[in-house]
Amino acid sequence: MKFRRGIILFIIGIILVAFFTKPGKDDFIRRIPPTVNPTQLPPVVEYQDRVIYATVTATYVDAANPVKEGDHMVAPARKEEYIGLFGRYWKLAGGSH
Repeated sequence: MKFRRGIILFIIGIILVAFFTKPGKDDFIRRIPPTVNPTQLPPVVEYQDRVIYATVTATYVDAANPVKEGDHMVAPARKEEYIGLFGRYWKLAGGSH
C-alpha cells in the first residue's frame, strides 16, 4: 500500500513540476536564432497551450528562392514542430518539409 501511494505521489509531483515549468510563446521566440540572411522572413509561429505542456509549429518561408508552379511563383516553406515541457522546447522528429 505504501508503494502504491509513493508511486501516485511521484506522478502527481511530476505533473505539478511540468505545469509550473511549462515554457511560453515568448520563450520559443527567444530560442529562434536571429536571421542571417535579410531576405529570409522570420517564421510564422503557431502556439498551442496545453495544461502541462505546449506545442509549437514554426513555418519557415524561403522568399529568396521562389519556385514556379504553373503560372504562379511560390515560396517554398518548411514546418518544424516542437513540444515545450519542463522549461524547454524539444524538436519533434518527422516535421514536414
